[in-house]
Amino acid sequence: MNIRVLDKNDKASLEQLIYTIENALPVPEWWIPIDDIERSHFFDADWTCFLGAFNDDNELVAASALFFNEHEFAEEAEKLGLDIRSTNVAEVGRCMVHPDFRGHNLMCELNKRLCSIARNRGIDTILAVAHPDNVASNSSFRRLGAELKATATVFGSYQRNMYILPW
Repeated sequence: MNIRVLDKNDKASLEQLIYTIENALPVPEWWIPIDDIERSHFFDADWTCFLGAFNDDNELVAASALFFNEHEFAEEAEKLGLDIRSTNVAEVGRCMVHPDFRGHNLMCELNKRLCSIARNRGIDTILAVAHPDNVASNSSFRRLGAELKATATVFGSYQRNMYILPW
């Protein structure tokens, strides 16, 4: 696998992976819909850093993002009692692995690398959220040493386990 930061040239591949993930989910509530603001900043380095894993045929088979903008995580941070004005926060999210490539620790590897990027950018706190019934996502975060801080409803109706990743 080749892992690298995604750029605008990867937009079609990322959109195809998102489409595949959205249509393969056993439970639609595991995925919070992507809003237009988020989508418009996928390749804005001040907002998002997407890492992707490419197979030997150079197909994008997994991706995960590190979000630096509070639009992405303000509600979760507030529920955890974090003051994002005085704490440099980022969130790992939009974690996705093509169904044919699951079970190979791709998500854990991508998120480990995103944590390193966050540290290099001076991030103090890294959040991550997962639907409580999404065993794979929760396991991946726990393998990274993430600590479950709360389970809460976000964005109106999406129940999520909320983690802080280790420093």
